[in-house]
Amino acid sequence: MSAVEIRAFVPSDADALLAFWTRCGLRIRPGDDAASLARFAERNEGLFLLAQDDGRIVGSALAGWDGRRGWLYHVATDPDRRRGGIGRALVTRIEDRLRELGCPKLNLIVWDDNEHAMAFWDALGYRREPTVEFGKEL
Repeated sequence: MSAVEIRAFVPSDADALLAFWTRCGLRIRPGDDAASLARFAERNEGLFLLAQDDGRIVGSALAGWDGRRGWLYHVATDPDRRRGGIGRALVTRIEDRLRELGCPKLNLIVWDDNEHAMAFWDALGYRREPTVEFGKEL
């Protein structure tokens, strides 16, 4: 097994990334399509990262910053590679980049039935906020 490389997403990664997210059990939602991912990467330079091993995606993390708060999305690690530091490395790289940009706080959403994700975020020093997410498809 070769070393894991962390690199920026490029639009040609979209199909492989969507297949990766499906394999990881992520819920594909509106905005998770090739055109939207390309726009997100363009607007959030250095904040849309993939971990790759031997040409295969083994991790992902997307972050955006609106000038007030950062948001982290789709942090995923290949099911066969979990607990090997890939997710932590992606999040650390994004946190460092957001700090460089002046971002004071990073938020994320976890589905309420995903205990493994909650344990991961807790181990990285994140705390559960007493908020409720609202959404509306446009």
